Amino acid sequence: MSKDNKHTEENNALMANGHKASPKEKDSFISFIYNKREGTFLGRNGKSWVQIIVFYIIYYIFLGAFWLGCLAIFLSTIDKNLPRYYGKGTIIGANPGVGYQPWLKNNPESTLIKFNINDNTTYADYVGVLENYTMKYENETTTKLTKLCSGSESNSDIVKDGKLKEEGLKPCRFKLDVFKASGCSLENDFGFPDGKPCVILSLNRLIDWKPEDFADDVIPKEIAKRYKKGSIGFNCDGTYGPDKEYIGKIEYIPEAGIDGRFYPYAKMDNYHQPIAMVKFHNLPRNRVVLVECRAYAGNIEQDIETRQGLVHFELLVEDYEVSTPKTNGS
Repeated sequence: MSKDNKHTEENNALMANGHKASPKEKDSFISFIYNKREGTFLGRNGKSWVQIIVFYIIYYIFLGAFWLGCLAIFLSTIDKNLPRYYGKGTIIGANPGVGYQPWLKNNPESTLIKFNINDNTTYADYVGVLENYTMKYENETTTKLTKLCSGSESNSDIVKDGKLKEEGLKPCRFKLDVFKASGCSLENDFGFPDGKPCVILSLNRLIDWKPEDFADDVIPKEIAKRYKKGSIGFNCDGTYGPDKEYIGKIEYIPEAGIDGRFYPYAKMDNYHQPIAMVKFHNLPRNRVVLVECRAYAGNIEQDIETRQGLVHFELLVEDYEVSTPKTNGS
């Protein structure tokens, strides 16, 4: 054995504290997953894993408690009966939109009311929509939660700052008698068999909104003869020149529009959404008529581009005989 080999062995013994050093184990992915010699899994021994798991359990418990505490504080500031922000300058706005019925849910993109006066199946869906819409006004169970308002009584008596003054107060009851008297009811299929369809007009519900009166010298000419203070007037006409020519006679029910006693709106049991109806008496046959209906009050703005304060729909009254299939032997 040479002298140099002897010195090498002595150096190895010194580096291993008097023990002969073994060759260094190769680092690899497998040894990182589980190192049998050092007794580790993913670089940690059992004690280290217990410590870190306990730490993160405690950490996430405190983090979850902090989040739930913040959520509870936030929810405690929310009023379930009144939005935090409403009215002008908010996303809700202060200008009600106008809606109409019948609108078919199975064809939501269409605003065309099309039917054949000689085929009741073509207007059965429209009649069904109007029936369901008006049913709530005559349901005995729900009407018990309302009251008949007379004289100067209105929803203003029970609503303040967008909320009921106290729980249990009843809103004004909306009745359908005036529509029945004008031939706009289920008894006559809302005028569809005669080619004189009745269309419901209503305003979107806005918290604490109620109509403002026009000054005597600024009443719009479209409703001047029918206007009544405290009400919301409506006027319908053809959208374009030819439509104005063919639209014919229109009856407004009630004549003055929606009575303002049913405003303001607030979250309450069985609020009766007030409505008006328009009846088209002599629409042309087999010709589409584009209709534009506008709502009028001192605080309703009308904008064609944004469709604020107005609504559009089309009417097509068809008049042709329905062919019946021939049976065998006929």
